[in-house]
Amino acid sequence: MSIDASSLLGRTPPHSVEAEQSVLSGIFLDGVSALSKAMDGHLTPESFYIEKHRLIFQTFLWLHKNGRELGFDVMFEELRKINKLDDVGGVAALTDISKKLPTTAQLNYFIERVRESFVQRELIKSALKTTELAYEEGAKVEDFTYEVNRILSIRNATESMITLPQAADATLAMIERIKSGTATQEDIGITWAWPDFDDRFGTKLPGELIVLGARPSIGKSTLARQDCYHVAKHYGHTALFSREMPVGELPPLFAQHISGFSWKTLRKGGMHPREIEEFCKAVRTIKELRTLHIYDQDKTLAQLVARVKSAALMLDLKYLAIDYLQRYNPQQEKGETRDLALGRFTGAMKDLAIDLKIPVLLLSQIGRAVERENRDPMISDLRESGNIEQDADKVILLHAPNIDKITGCEQDINDQNNTQIYVEAIQAKGRGSGRGRCDMYLKLATTTFRAASKFKTSTGQASLPHT
Repeated sequence: MSIDASSLLGRTPPHSVEAEQSVLSGIFLDGVSALSKAMDGHLTPESFYIEKHRLIFQTFLWLHKNGRELGFDVMFEELRKINKLDDVGGVAALTDISKKLPTTAQLNYFIERVRESFVQRELIKSALKTTELAYEEGAKVEDFTYEVNRILSIRNATESMITLPQAADATLAMIERIKSGTATQEDIGITWAWPDFDDRFGTKLPGELIVLGARPSIGKSTLARQDCYHVAKHYGHTALFSREMPVGELPPLFAQHISGFSWKTLRKGGMHPREIEEFCKAVRTIKELRTLHIYDQDKTLAQLVARVKSAALMLDLKYLAIDYLQRYNPQQEKGETRDLALGRFTGAMKDLAIDLKIPVLLLSQIGRAVERENRDPMISDLRESGNIEQDADKVILLHAPNIDKITGCEQDINDQNNTQIYVEAIQAKGRGSGRGRCDMYLKLATTTFRAASKFKTSTGQASLPHT
């Protein structure tokens, strides 16, 4: 079954003859300068709906590539030589197009109109393809995922680029806002749930990919959940992709963090009624928090990306966290190693951060060499690291050493009598923010992180939390 756009919609696909002619006329007027503006605006021959306009633009590109002038006479001669002059309507039509625009003052406006019309036509094609798939017997979910992902990628792929001078002007404007106390969230970033992280690692900035790595049971999922709750509460819509734990198991874990009381103790019947009420109040807080969105069904890279982009269309998304890298299927291509496939995964997460202008937190496991060699973790310890070091703007590694560096006491993280463990957060890479370390305590009963500085007395000695 094939669905025809004209019969379904009953009208001509979006386009503007005036805008297309004006862009071509501007190139006749200003030559390479105007063509560069069109290319910066992501215009290609396919951006033009009218066939003869497409041919003229394509010829402009060929002339430029071969070092030729972009004037009327050269265009006329080239079209005549390749027997395409009649295809553009002859000399009269070419002359009319070349004189359409008296000045290039409005050229950027017409470039934008051509680009927008092209995006609309592409969206219509994808929508029709999706409809056609829906009628096909045996259509796979992956086919829909691919097409939806394509729809959501079209606009990002055709957005106009900004120049270096424009970027510099934007930086100067940001500095003025910071000086005047009117800085926006995009200017200063999103804070972490722990002020110590902000001081030592820097805030989470739009476009950043932040990789958080740790061995199992060191608390990377706990840290991500706490931070997602913080962002959702103080900044807005936050998406957490959880393949580590299903969404049904997460409300009591968030409630532990909020209330300070243990879900395990409550389930064993060892909690005072007043404490139970506080715990229930925390669960209701999570229930009413409309800005925290958790997804646990997506399994592949394509599904995850499509879900994020569809969520971003409906929500003003501020933050994205993925728990965790190795739990998702990177969809290895033929002959591709898993390392390379995971490298594509991290690259896709970086692209999401840039396209959506939000920070992205990606969790990853660390190999066992750290435990065997009794040392601090390094970026190279990240399991199947792929392109993590290349793609990540920040890499933060959680480490529970044998010695609590605050008290100087030995610790065994496998000791069942532990009430909390000392965890060192190590920023091994910080693009623009350098490296740093932060002392933390993970309270085991409630799986909650606290900065160690919270428990220091005025004399500077550690005062550990009571359990």
